[in-house]
Parts: sequence; structure tokens; C-alpha cells
Amino acid sequence: MYSFTILEQDTAVNYEKLTYPYYQRLLQELTPEKLVIAIGVEFESEPIGLILATYWNSSNHSKIYAKILSLFVVPSYRCQGLGKALLGRMEIELQSRGCCEVSLSYVESPNSPTLEKILNQSNWTVPNATALICYASRVKLEQASQPHLIEYLEKLEKKLPPSYTIFFWRDLTAQEHEAIESQIQTDTLVRQSNPFTEESKIEPLNSLGLRYQNKVIGWMITHRTAPDTIRYTQLFVEPDFQPLSRSILMLVKSILIHVEKATEATKATWQTDINNAQMVNFIYRRLAPYLDEIRKSFVSTKSFKA
Repeated sequence: MYSFTILEQDTAVNYEKLTYPYYQRLLQELTPEKLVIAIGVEFESEPIGLILATYWNSSNHSKIYAKILSLFVVPSYRCQGLGKALLGRMEIELQSRGCCEVSLSYVESPNSPTLEKILNQSNWTVPNATALICYASRVKLEQASQPHLIEYLEKLEKKLPPSYTIFFWRDLTAQEHEAIESQIQTDTLVRQSNPFTEESKIEPLNSLGLRYQNKVIGWMITHRTAPDTIRYTQLFVEPDFQPLSRSILMLVKSILIHVEKATEATKATWQTDINNAQMVNFIYRRLAPYLDEIRKSFVSTKSFKA
């Protein structure tokens, strides 16, 4: 007999293996003030499924929104309706807490059709593509025709006026750090591309900044998310100092530093907004030969009646 339970901190520890490592800490800190809900299902006292969600108040505190962080059922127990049942129980729990809308994001995989079937049966919206997720490995980059990428970098560097300089982010000065912090407080675009998010994980190897004269106006921030993985997290150049080629210049330079300087066979990953047509085109035209895989991420939502 299957048993569904809203988990508490002392019981959630048994379900850690059923979610991503990044979310395991939420199960370790599952207290009411965290605004996190975890629902598990077990069979004969053995955890076999987990759904995890977080919820929050809108900026004006008039509405409550939620996001499904993960949904997992042990493979040997799939195709028995447990995924749909977990999602249904989470919907009920979110509604009881006043939630008006919930979203779920996922990256396409062999399991996507099953998830999409569950969403359709549960009256969620048709999934909408939101981003390209790129995966690469140093080995693949080394095996590909690198001169093409190097020639492209040299071409972009020649177009960069002498008033612009690219520097390693580890050389950012305290004064520049403070200036960017001030921008974050007043500039929405800078705040959305905050280079100091997860600052302790910033990868010094290939995180770069862009200066115009004496002002930092852009960055390519990477993070070490695992011993063998570097995530390309924040690529930003202030709109007044574009064109797009300056963003691409930092991305390509960061990639080549990764290939040339990394001492271990590291992997790389990053995502690009699907609506950023120029960058999407650049990925397919220029970077695809160097990538192991390009996937799309999707989002689906469901609204609840008041």
C-alpha cells in the first residue's frame, strides 16, 4: 500500500536521494519559515517518490506564487500513477496555503513525454520553450576544429576599441565591487545579472570582466558547481556599451581559457534565453560543433481559482 506524507525535517532526510544535490539542503532545513513543501510517497516504509516545491508572496504581497522544484519517482515504480498523484497532492497543499499559480520548469530529456502527459492530464498549460541549455566537455572542445574558434576570437578582439579592456574577475578592485553593488540597488538590468550571486563559488580560472576606461561595464561570470563542472552563469554588457559582439567576445575568450588552462577534464554548461535570437543563432552557427549537446528548457503553469 502506498503512503503519501507531507514531510518534516526529521523525516525528509530519508528522501534526499530522490532530488537533485542542490535541493537536498532544503530537505535538511525543512522548517515552516522556509516556505518549502515536500511530499513523499513510500511503499513498505521505503521512500519511492518525492515532489518538492517553494512558494512566495508577490512584491506587493497581494498574491502567492509557487514553483515545483523537483518531481521524482523511483524507476521501478513508474507508470503506476504516482507522479500524477504526487503532483495532485502538491496542488491541494499549495491551494490550502493561498497559492494562486504554480509553475514547473524542466529540461527536455527521454523522460519529458511522461512528464508532459502528466501535466496535460492535470490541466496544466502546454509547455513553452524558455531557453537553450548547452553542454560541453573540454575533451570535445579539444577534439573539435579549434582554429575556427580561435580565428573568430581574434576577429572580435581586433574590433574591440582600445578604450575597452578584458580582465580576470579575480582582479576586480574593492572600489569596483562597491560601485557594482550600488548599481545593483538602482539598475534593474544589473540586478538581474548580479555578478555576486553565489560569490563563494565563482570560478577564478575563466570569470572575466569588461572595463570601459575605468568603469566595469560587463562580465562573464562562471561558477564551479561540481569538481568536474563549470557553469557559465552571468553574461552581461551594459546596453549603452553593446554591440552583441562584445558579449560574445567575453564568452568565447572564457571558453578558450577553460580549454587551455583547466588542468582536469572539466565539463561546461550554460543557458541562453530562447528569445535572445542573436545569441541563439550564434550558438547554432558557431558553437554547435564544439558542444556535446543542446537541449531546450520548458515551463508549464497552472492557475487556481480563488
